[in-house]
Amino acid sequence: MFKVPRAFKTPPPALAPPDHYDLGDVAAMLREIGTALIEVAQPVQVVEARLIDMAGKYTSEPVQLAALPTMLLLQIGTEVVELAGSIQPSGQFDMAARVDEIAALAEAGAITPTDAVAAIRAARSQPPRFGTLSTTLGYVLTTVGFGMSVDPSWRGLLAHLSLGLVVGVIMLTSRPLPGLAPILPTISALVVTLLATWFVVDVARDGLLRVITPALIATLPGMALVVGSIELAGSRIIAGASRLVYGVAQLALMVYGVVVGVQIAGQVSPQTPAPPMGSWSFFVSIAVIAVGLYLYLSAPPGSLVWLLLIIAIAMLTQSAAGLVLNSAHSGFAGAIVAIPLAMFFARIRGAPPAMVLTLAVFWSLVPGQLAFMSVSRGPAGDYLNQSGIGVAGAAIISIALGTLAGWTLVRAAGRRPAA
Repeated sequence: MFKVPRAFKTPPPALAPPDHYDLGDVAAMLREIGTALIEVAQPVQVVEARLIDMAGKYTSEPVQLAALPTMLLLQIGTEVVELAGSIQPSGQFDMAARVDEIAALAEAGAITPTDAVAAIRAARSQPPRFGTLSTTLGYVLTTVGFGMSVDPSWRGLLAHLSLGLVVGVIMLTSRPLPGLAPILPTISALVVTLLATWFVVDVARDGLLRVITPALIATLPGMALVVGSIELAGSRIIAGASRLVYGVAQLALMVYGVVVGVQIAGQVSPQTPAPPMGSWSFFVSIAVIAVGLYLYLSAPPGSLVWLLLIIAIAMLTQSAAGLVLNSAHSGFAGAIVAIPLAMFFARIRGAPPAMVLTLAVFWSLVPGQLAFMSVSRGPAGDYLNQSGIGVAGAAIISIALGTLAGWTLVRAAGRRPAA
C-alpha cells in the first residue's frame, strides 16, 4: 500500500523523561535559546511562555524567569541561576528560522541540552545567506515595493530606486562598525533628504516625504514600537516601556536628520504632481516587497512563495479594511488575520517556521502603514505634521493589538482539549 504523505509537520518524540539531564545543562540551554529569541525581536511574553514549555520537558523543578528586551534571568530550583544579556538584535530571517526550529525541538524535548546550546550558538554566528550585491539589491527592491504601494508616478519610482540604493549602501558599509548603529537613522535621513532636495524631488515631481520615506524603511523603528506595544498590552510594563522609549528615540533621530537636511538644502518648492502609475501598482508591490525581503533579510531556502503568500494576505486585508475603517485602524485587521494564518502555514510541511512568517507580517504592515501615514499628510516639507504623527501612533497600536489578539486566539485553540 502507498502511504499518503502527511501534509502537516509532526513534532518528534522526546529523547528522555524530565530530570534526565543535568540542571546546569538545562539552564544553559534555556539561557541560550531565550537570548536568541530576544535577539530576533520576539515579545518577552512569547519568550517566557516558550521557555516555560521547554523547561517542563527537561525538569520537574520549579522554573522562574524574567525576560527583558536586552536581558534574560532564570532560576531552576533553588540553586541554578543564569543571567544573560544581549544588545545585538538580528533581522536575518534565516537566523530566525534556525532559532525557531531549535526552540521547537526543545519544546518537544527532542534535542539534548548540549546539542541545543551548540546549535543556537552556531545559528547566532551564521553569516547572511546572500552576499553584498544581493543584499543591496534586496533593499532596493524593498524600497521600490513600498514606494509602489502608495501609487507613485513613474518618475517617483526612479527616485525610490536611486535613494533606496544609497541607503542600502549606507546600511551595508556600516555593518563592520556596530558603533554607528545608534546614529544610522540620522545619517540615512540626512543624506536622503539632501539628495532628494537637490536632485530628486524636481525630477520626481512629488512631495519630499513621498520621495524619501520608502528609502528609510530600515531606519523606521516600527518593529520596536509594535513589539513594545504588544508587551505593554500583555502587562509586561518594564519591557514594553523601555522598548517604546527606544523606538521613539530612534524615530526622533530620524526626524532630526530630516530637519537638518531641510535646513541645509532649503524647502522644496511646490511641485505639480506627475500622473500616478495607477491602482495596479499596489498589487505588483506585494511581489516586489516579497522578493526584496527575501534577499535583504536572507530568508531561508524555499520560503519565497510563503513570504509572498503571507505578505499578500496582510497587505490586502489591511487595504480592504481601510475601505470600511479609519486608515489608522486597518492594521488591526491585517494583523489579526495574518498572524493566525502565518502560524497555521508554519505547520505545513515545507513551510518556513512561524517566526519567519510573523516577522514578514510585521515588515509588510509596519513600514507600509508608517509610510502611508507619512506620505498622506500635508504638502512637501511638512515633515513635522502633528496629525500625521498621531495617526501613525494609532496605527502602531492597532497593529500591536491585532497581533496580540491573533497570538491569543492561536494559543487558546492549541490548548483546547480534544472532544
